[in-house]
Amino acid sequence: MIQTNVMTGEAPRRPEAPSRSGVHGRAYRHKGAEALLYLMFVTGLLLWPFLELHWSWARGLLLAHMLLGVLAFPFLVGPFWWSHRALLLHSRKPLLRATGQVLELLLASCVISGLYLVFVGAPGNALGNWMSGLHFYTSWLLTPLVFYHALRWSVMNLRRYVARPPANQNRSNRQQ
Repeated sequence: MIQTNVMTGEAPRRPEAPSRSGVHGRAYRHKGAEALLYLMFVTGLLLWPFLELHWSWARGLLLAHMLLGVLAFPFLVGPFWWSHRALLLHSRKPLLRATGQVLELLLASCVISGLYLVFVGAPGNALGNWMSGLHFYTSWLLTPLVFYHALRWSVMNLRRYVARPPANQNRSNRQQ
């Protein structure tokens, strides 16, 4: 039974969707941040010592990886990450909230270890090797979890870009 306003006789209005402008609007604009994370994963993966990439290529990739991390990351991923904090706290979807919290921990570990590697490097001591390993292995956990977490909206979800017939057309074909 729909309740109506006694004074006007009108049904109550549907609550408006949350505003997607300002800081919280960035929580829904993820394509640049997600694409940058994938690009950084690929450039970092190509630097893996077991691939034995020629030094001239590795040097360019390392520079690109570092510049992306230091210059692009704070402007694409940083605001998205910050605006997503409210969703982590107030989401009614337990799976997304749990994967978001794990992603936040992995992202923080990857960022801290990456900054250490950019400014200190991996000089061969125990801390440098540990930071290098932390950066490498957290990226291996981070990337598939980002893909899973954002699967429905991911830039990698090709089903969204393939033309599908409208829902009404499918129903009319089934009825015949």
